[in-house]
Amino acid sequence: WGLANGRISLTAYDSLSQVFPPSAVSDRRRTISTIFIDPGHGGKDPGTIGRFTIDGKPAVVYEKDIALAVGLQLRDQLRAHFPDKKIVMSRDSDVYLPLDERTRLANRYTQSRDKNTLFLSLHVNASPNSKGKGFEVWYLPPEYRRQLIAEDDVQVTDKSVLPIINSIVEEEYTVESILLAKNVLTGMDSATGGQSVNRGMKPEVWYVVRSARMPSVLVELGFVSNPEEFTLL
Repeated sequence: WGLANGRISLTAYDSLSQVFPPSAVSDRRRTISTIFIDPGHGGKDPGTIGRFTIDGKPAVVYEKDIALAVGLQLRDQLRAHFPDKKIVMSRDSDVYLPLDERTRLANRYTQSRDKNTLFLSLHVNASPNSKGKGFEVWYLPPEYRRQLIAEDDVQVTDKSVLPIINSIVEEEYTVESILLAKNVLTGMDSATGGQSVNRGMKPEVWYVVRSARMPSVLVELGFVSNPEEFTLL
């Protein structure tokens, strides 16, 4: 993080504590208060489209519909299992939302010791090769750097500490995003591994993942271009 002699100054540490209180900085144990579910596409944007003939009849599946159906199921299950947490969605109907609007809605939820949000974007895959199949989880590459801390976020007289604070927060989000991706992938493998293929975790700079100022992942549920997964989805 570019800290002199491997140590952080008290001034920088105090400033960081204004973003994440001391317990969050010192032991990395932070409580999740909000889970933000973002079903991809919607409205005039159908996403990828699967077309096959099932029992002699043409069938069509739209990514936007699968993402919404899974998002609604996930919301209801999370609310039932975690009544103390806030479970919110970017959309709960077939409406169009620009990418920046999705992350703007998510970023309204403040990050602190008592208010920490996770961002999950749900999508469906497609490939020119109809044999392509499986589920995968994407996360932001660790080497990608965002501007997470603005001058207005931290009240400090020495603005030179802001890049240090930003780097520490970025490291926190990177680690937590990878842990989130790993847990989601493990859960999906346990639930659907017998019917589909675990394609693993993959780094990529997707817009919603990089623009969400919180731990975030993008989940690809399966391939509508694969006849078996088309039917399952």
